[in-house]
Amino acid sequence: MESIVVSCSDREVIEKIRNVIERNFKKRFSLRFPPTEKAVLEILDFEIPELLIVNFSDSELDNAKLRDSIMQDSWLHDFGIIGLYDIEFDREETIIAENRDINLLTLVDFGRIKSHLGKSLEILDKNRQMIFQGFLSDKLVNRMVGEFEIDNRDYLLVSIYGGILANFLVRHGKISPQDRFKVQMALSELLLNAIEHGNCGISYQEKTEWLASGEGINELIEERCKNPDIAARRVLLSWEIGDKFCNFTVGDEGEGFDVLAYQKRMKRETNERLHGRGILMAQLGGNKLIFNEKGNQVTLKVSLKKEIGKVAPIGFSDQELLKVKKGDTVMRAGEYGDCIYYISSGEYVVYHLDKPVGLITPADIFMGEMSFLLGNTRSATVVAKTAGQVIKIPHKDFVNVIKEYPQYSVFLLKILAQKLVRSNESIAAGASVRHY
Repeated sequence: MESIVVSCSDREVIEKIRNVIERNFKKRFSLRFPPTEKAVLEILDFEIPELLIVNFSDSELDNAKLRDSIMQDSWLHDFGIIGLYDIEFDREETIIAENRDINLLTLVDFGRIKSHLGKSLEILDKNRQMIFQGFLSDKLVNRMVGEFEIDNRDYLLVSIYGGILANFLVRHGKISPQDRFKVQMALSELLLNAIEHGNCGISYQEKTEWLASGEGINELIEERCKNPDIAARRVLLSWEIGDKFCNFTVGDEGEGFDVLAYQKRMKRETNERLHGRGILMAQLGGNKLIFNEKGNQVTLKVSLKKEIGKVAPIGFSDQELLKVKKGDTVMRAGEYGDCIYYISSGEYVVYHLDKPVGLITPADIFMGEMSFLLGNTRSATVVAKTAGQVIKIPHKDFVNVIKEYPQYSVFLLKILAQKLVRSNESIAAGASVRHY
């Protein structure tokens, strides 16, 4: 049973969270409620959970301190975060802006914990291999495709889907951490538009009048979904991740709109520019927006980078940084494993008996850890497939770092356990697995 760490001191909110888990995930998740920020950080450091729930409206806990600690060693604290907040006292936009540099996947206000927290956990659990430290880089190919089908009633949860994909691109070195928020927001805005204007057919004028009455747009969507034909419509978010570009396509089942007329109208300084905020924000998250002729499908084209180095763990920041070129040999079979390498950037092919048997990327975190820890010789040769950077950490320095940052040893054990699981799965499937 996997544990979820909850940073919250409000008993009423805690009870709501307990009820959701008890009702929907009794055998899947257990909850941990550390009482102080220090206790929260100790669990995050030494148990390294995959999911954290944070009450951003909790006046008894210092969320700024928690956020800064997560950012200080973000390679270790790479878990998904679900945020909770009190809509009567805090603005969603402010919380998002203050926490844009951490892996905040979605925000749920207190009044919707019962209806939306469970759905959020369900989405994350189904897509955990893309969010968390899955160490699945050997399964990646130069072209990766997939899709999400999204219900209209998930309007308030669309940021999760954008967060999953943006985090995946960052984890595999496709975009910089600074661009994660832009891509997440761009996809979220396109999904919101597809549900709101596409599937539900809400016009700009209708939206304006509804919001002026003091109601939220989600209530208008719920009203529209009382029509079974509208309720049955879905939004499809598909993606294709290539070597140089990633295409995200959002399609709805609505009537579409006049794209050319819209683009002309947006050039004028009118109030409709406020309603066109979604498309404008989406443009900031990518290189190009391409609409189909009908106007019910849009593709966001994002340029991918070849040289994005991961931030070095604070404990290893003084170690030797090696810049490697395509074709360079990083490790050779038969040599003594007297050092371990932290992978900052690049892709590396693993050879055994001159045959390629695997691919290593920054998602694998380290390379050479098995022979390093066991004191054995390397069983494989690793050659750079692309230019990249690695941090070389000798055995003595690694031990000294572990003394100062003991939580790193726990993380390394988790990496090894993950790789062992992957090896067992490969063996069960009939493939041979070698550790170097």
